[in-house]
Amino acid sequence: MYETQIEGIHYKDRLKDIDFTKKLRIAVVAGDRSGPFAMDFGFIIPFFHKNTGLEFSCFDALNPLLQKDFDIIHFQRQYSPESLMILRKMRDEGKVTMALVDDNVWELPDTNPAKSTYVGATLERYQQILSEAHSYTTSTPYLKELSGRFNPNGYIFRNLVDPTIAQFRYFDRDNPEEIRIGWTLTPHHAGDAKIAMPALIEICRKYTKVKLVFMGWMPPYIPQNLPINRYEYYEFVPVDAFYACFGSLDFDIGIAPLEDNGFNWGKTARKMQEYSILRIPAVLSPVRPYDEWKDEETCLKPEGNTHTNWVKELSRMVESKELREKLQESAFNQGMENHDINTHIFERAIPYYETYEKAKGE
Repeated sequence: MYETQIEGIHYKDRLKDIDFTKKLRIAVVAGDRSGPFAMDFGFIIPFFHKNTGLEFSCFDALNPLLQKDFDIIHFQRQYSPESLMILRKMRDEGKVTMALVDDNVWELPDTNPAKSTYVGATLERYQQILSEAHSYTTSTPYLKELSGRFNPNGYIFRNLVDPTIAQFRYFDRDNPEEIRIGWTLTPHHAGDAKIAMPALIEICRKYTKVKLVFMGWMPPYIPQNLPINRYEYYEFVPVDAFYACFGSLDFDIGIAPLEDNGFNWGKTARKMQEYSILRIPAVLSPVRPYDEWKDEETCLKPEGNTHTNWVKELSRMVESKELREKLQESAFNQGMENHDINTHIFERAIPYYETYEKAKGE
């Protein structure tokens, strides 16, 4: 069973104390309107409006509309001088402020392009915003542990998935015997790709019916090792079209390789949550973000994250349709129980109501 870790207390015990008829207007200062922003706000906001007393608007830091009558200002991935200035101005005016930590900026690998951003004065401002806000939200226990060094008032957002994305799954293909092994990734995953790519190339050579499918980025050595008819590549699309595109790629097997390092410990299992709702059986690295998903029950995990065991588990998936069907159904049930936005949207209201009441002394 999955249990949210908002200060170690199950959220249902705290919902009793919240008056959802009380309206709170929240302005989100958006720092990154791509995937992270969409997952924490873009797909979530309509459900907030429908189910709680929270009303959201999104702005850039210097937008004059921030001066309007908002109850809470939530700073998403902010580190610019003007963002720190606005946060201090809002606090001086009696506004309630919150920060959002959606990535591990303290343990970026050398291969990650963002490493050159979070240094010196930029990192210091990021930490000042985090420390001076009334509270912060984040997405994993490890990020809460790191962020807690700067602010003791932290809340964890459980990842939520809208089950209606399943309607985008596409099953009518020209070659029904083909087995499509897929991954959505960016160049930031170059280190993670080294774990699974040699095994995937070997699997393609071993099974002629396997095709690799990449969305967002493809390691440049794939075309050097496989003929063009053994792989497909698709560019990323705007975030509001992501699930329609992702579902239409029709993966038979999804993968989520990760290096076992501090940066990745801060990641969520969103990729597996999406696979589960789309009923895509998955092979996952046996690392901390995927602890919720049990090996042999809802997924397969190559022991030791080794090449030999990646080949072994991928081979099992390719060879056994029964295994794929068993895993995808178990994962779907777990995804619906633990990450259905319709069930758990109320949990996300807790940080806002509690932070507001504490800051206002209510």
